[in-house]
Amino acid sequence: MFIGREFEMGKLNRLYGEKGFQMPVIYGRRRVGKTRLISEFCAGKRTLFYAAIEQNDSEALRMFSDEVLRSLPGKQSSFISSFDSWDSAFRYVADFAREERIVLVIDEFPYIASANPSLPSILQKAIDHYFSGTQLFLILCGSSMSFMEHQVLDYKSPLYGRRTAQFKIRPLDCFDSMKFFSDWKGHERLSGYGITGGIPQYLLAAGRHGSFRQAVEEEFLTGTGVLFEEPANLMKQEMREPAVYNSILRAIAGGASRQAEISTKVGMPSKSVANYLKALIDLEIIQKDYPFGDNNSRKVVYRVKDQLFRFWYRFIPGAMSLIGMGMPDEAFEKMIAPHFSDYFGPVFEDICRQYLVRLNRQKSLRTVYREFARWWGSDPETRQQEEIDIVGSDIEWALFGECKWKGEKTGLREMEKLQKRSTLLLRDKKREYCLFSRAGFTEGLRKEAERTENTMLVNLEKLLGEI
Repeated sequence: MFIGREFEMGKLNRLYGEKGFQMPVIYGRRRVGKTRLISEFCAGKRTLFYAAIEQNDSEALRMFSDEVLRSLPGKQSSFISSFDSWDSAFRYVADFAREERIVLVIDEFPYIASANPSLPSILQKAIDHYFSGTQLFLILCGSSMSFMEHQVLDYKSPLYGRRTAQFKIRPLDCFDSMKFFSDWKGHERLSGYGITGGIPQYLLAAGRHGSFRQAVEEEFLTGTGVLFEEPANLMKQEMREPAVYNSILRAIAGGASRQAEISTKVGMPSKSVANYLKALIDLEIIQKDYPFGDNNSRKVVYRVKDQLFRFWYRFIPGAMSLIGMGMPDEAFEKMIAPHFSDYFGPVFEDICRQYLVRLNRQKSLRTVYREFARWWGSDPETRQQEEIDIVGSDIEWALFGECKWKGEKTGLREMEKLQKRSTLLLRDKKREYCLFSRAGFTEGLRKEAERTENTMLVNLEKLLGEI
């Protein structure tokens, strides 16, 4: 099952249809589906696919040679067992691609470039002298985002200016993610996204079960589950001090959002915590949030961006004793079920923003908005802190949104609160409002929305209709 990635697949196929040498660069965090995207693209095309692993340079060249000679057999290949250099291997590939479109994929390029730091320069020479003028379609792929951005795409890199396209592969949005849970009840599909995010490997693991609860118990609350130790294992792979990162992630997932709060929770100086936070941001596990329209560093808050990490660090450490005793039912009932609705509130806000992004892309809103973000700040009259779940703006219009995951219907009172809060910013713009509600809306609010024509009401059925 291959879901989503229509834009990336379309762009790759358009590049493939153009004549001449092409070099798209594809990168993104681990498990995000880069290799699967490339494999789907390569189906039916003559392809040389080399998946690099961590090893020394001579072994990497030997394995690359084996793949080249197996995929591109020719007169020379009968008496060549291995190329003596990367340069020779690239020249051999170029000879085959002079008249025929050939796809050469180097997956996890950072592994071989780390083993041989001169490889980017060798590849630059091959592109300029051998590949130019051929029909080679070279794909460089990597999971180390810092390496790909600095050693491949940056202007200081020998490969700078050689790419013909670049794709930073991001997690799937909620609406593509929910397609992995097609047999689940409607609200459970939203919950499934809330524990896995848009990472295809996590979605596949959860989606093979028949319900949300079964997926949680089998994959998170059982020692043999695919997702039971996934975040902790990734921390061990990526970080030198996994225990510190685990503490920071647990603090943020538990509600600490400001740097001072996080440092207090983990018992470290605030300046030291800043370096760890930056590393987690680079991995796209956490993110910085600012109030809409305000990049004041004093107002920044941190939150766990990756839904699986947020769910895991919020619930699993506290459930470890029950998991260890082989009691997943009890772990779910005692540790997760009573608190999941509170946990899911911020997830629901993310889903609602993604819904508006889709409408914006389809040009189905009153105007095309530049961004959607949360806002928080002080009311100068009451001196109380206020929040607006979603704010969007363009030159003439502003959109204000409220997201309700509570059990009762949303009514006129919530609408009036949103209208009042909206006067705290963007006062010079025309205004429209959007209310999202899991439980639906009162008759009074529905009639008022019809009368004013500047209010959109989105219930659960509408959200699920985007799938």
